[in-house]
Amino acid sequence: MKPIRKCLFVFLFSLFSFSFAENPGALKLFERGLQKQNSEDYYGASEDFQQALQANPSYGEAWFHLAEVTYALEDFSLALTYIDEADRHAKNRTDIQNLKGLILISLGRLDEARTVFNDILKRYPNDINSRFGLAELDLFTGSFIGAKNQYEDALKRQGNNRKALLSLALISSELGNNENARNYIEQALRYHSGEREVHYLAAYLEAKQGNFAAAEKRARAALQISPDYIKAYILLSSILYSQKKYTEVIDMCDYLISKNRNTSEAWYLKGLSQNRKGDWKAAIDTWTTALAINPYDEVMRSALELILIKKLNVEDEKRIASSEFHAQKGREFAKSFLGEEARYEYQRALRINPYNHKARSEFAEILGRTGLNENYLNQLKFIRQNQDKNEAETAENENSGSKILSAEQKRINDTIEAYESLMKYSLSAKWNVEPFYFDKTRWHVGLYYTKSPVQLLHCDAEEIAAGMCADIFSGIASTSLAFENRAVSGYGEAYRLARKNNLDYFILLGVDESEREITLSATVYSGRTGTETVKFSSFRTGNDKFSSVLRAFRRDLLDILPVRGKIIQRSVNEILVDLGTVEGMKEGVVLDVIKAGKILTKDKGLGITYDEKNYLGTIKINRSGEEISQGTLEQDGFYDRVNVGDEVLVKFRPDEKSDVDRQISDNAPAAGENGSRILPENEGKKKLDAREMELIQTPAIIELIRGLKS
Repeated sequence: MKPIRKCLFVFLFSLFSFSFAENPGALKLFERGLQKQNSEDYYGASEDFQQALQANPSYGEAWFHLAEVTYALEDFSLALTYIDEADRHAKNRTDIQNLKGLILISLGRLDEARTVFNDILKRYPNDINSRFGLAELDLFTGSFIGAKNQYEDALKRQGNNRKALLSLALISSELGNNENARNYIEQALRYHSGEREVHYLAAYLEAKQGNFAAAEKRARAALQISPDYIKAYILLSSILYSQKKYTEVIDMCDYLISKNRNTSEAWYLKGLSQNRKGDWKAAIDTWTTALAINPYDEVMRSALELILIKKLNVEDEKRIASSEFHAQKGREFAKSFLGEEARYEYQRALRINPYNHKARSEFAEILGRTGLNENYLNQLKFIRQNQDKNEAETAENENSGSKILSAEQKRINDTIEAYESLMKYSLSAKWNVEPFYFDKTRWHVGLYYTKSPVQLLHCDAEEIAAGMCADIFSGIASTSLAFENRAVSGYGEAYRLARKNNLDYFILLGVDESEREITLSATVYSGRTGTETVKFSSFRTGNDKFSSVLRAFRRDLLDILPVRGKIIQRSVNEILVDLGTVEGMKEGVVLDVIKAGKILTKDKGLGITYDEKNYLGTIKINRSGEEISQGTLEQDGFYDRVNVGDEVLVKFRPDEKSDVDRQISDNAPAAGENGSRILPENEGKKKLDAREMELIQTPAIIELIRGLKS
């Protein structure tokens, strides 16, 4: 028997050696790829694994690790292709099936993923990684308790499993059970004290509870174990920032930047710290440099723009450059016929630099194409009145002293003359009013935020998001958004401020951000009663995700605010109101007339209310302009009590489509008296939520858990 075994061993060894002798470089490339994968150089590892597979296309282990690094790079469709190849060349391996389940989760194929994990557990009831997969499924569906149970089951089978302990610590913290979180993290530290990841998450959890001294200690411990651990440096910088140790943050960020100039988080934190120290000029320079390296960090760009608008003159070249960035994006969206996105970018460009005449001219063209001729004319007049002499390309004729106009100036002058001729018979000409100078503010809303103790990506993300939400409402005539430029302690302080300032509503804003996703949530409360009115949340991923959730916030808020105007002139029973086609007015619209100052928000829920004794009659619209409309009054009762200044609300709007419907603005309230939207979506677009857009939201906690090794 011994000679037979010896011969068999020699035969198998020879067969194994022959397989690699045929491709001697495959194993070496694979091992090099493993080293890069372990140091989280996923791109380099991917290249090595692919080269190994070129040498040996049947190398199942290389297919598996190629799928792992591709999964880490979040190219999930390609990862699925690779894991199927791994399964073909190395069958019946649970690690391959478990990774396939995780990939299916990321692709949104949750039922298929659950089947994969359950099939493994039927064959191997003690397989821990399958339970981890089921836990991740529970997290995706919002079942934190279900995920907790799965991790606890895994821990029963392997009492010192690092991933189970750390995951339970994170979930316990998310559920608000800080004592359990601390117990689990202490167990992880006891069993795995030499691992940097354990100290990193311990630091994160301490910071999340506001224990910054302990958090700093843990973050420094992680760096002692692994001095090149960039994530720990960034977390430590955030912790130091929360302790107002701004000089230390700047020094640490400079070190990170010297190691890798593409570390956006370091540039961002450095600029924040400089601004907190009062050196806003240095912050502007830092962020300008950073955005030249990574122009797609939208939160950093927003932070920069808020300072530019507040601190610099409109003629400053930094404002000009920032304005042009948005104008160029507006042009790109316009080419793709993305109207809402293009308008938003042009509005940002003009907010930053009102004298960007090229952007204003292009924005005016968009308005003109939607039939807003009065707005178009107003934009052209602004350009003519404010055009810089150096940019106007004029020259003095030495003999006559007359100005020689450029071709562009001539075009603008000719267009203005033509449109002014058309406006001779407009509603504003008939009533001899200038609608663009009316005070149309009807809604006063407070915007507040609470500050998270720590953010892994963008510190002060809540403050910047709130600042941007307020900023994009600055050009909306109907709604005044009052931004409290500091964090509030919570609901109680926000309600007190709202009552003090006599606001209609107040909003508490929240931000949840991961590397590739962002969620902006808002809870709207009545300013009178403090009761909750409505909640809305916007989730986006991919490019332009931050600007997308800002637009969604603006749209969601305007959608719940009733269209509300007032009487500005009267001639017997012919009434002029300051609502126009941009607010949905057209022939046949019926308005309720309410005594001035007597409209109240409902005590609870959406909509408005008023005492019946303050109801004065109705107005039926028979002609509408862009900003004003006229109609016929039908008074309530025998006595005429309707006066200039009384308010109007939409009682009825015909459903029939008309040309003026396309003029409805996405910058105006859109609800009826009950708070439900009554105006059709601009350009016929249906507002989609994340599910309808086939976007799968990944809770931020999953990003942390996914990074854990078993």
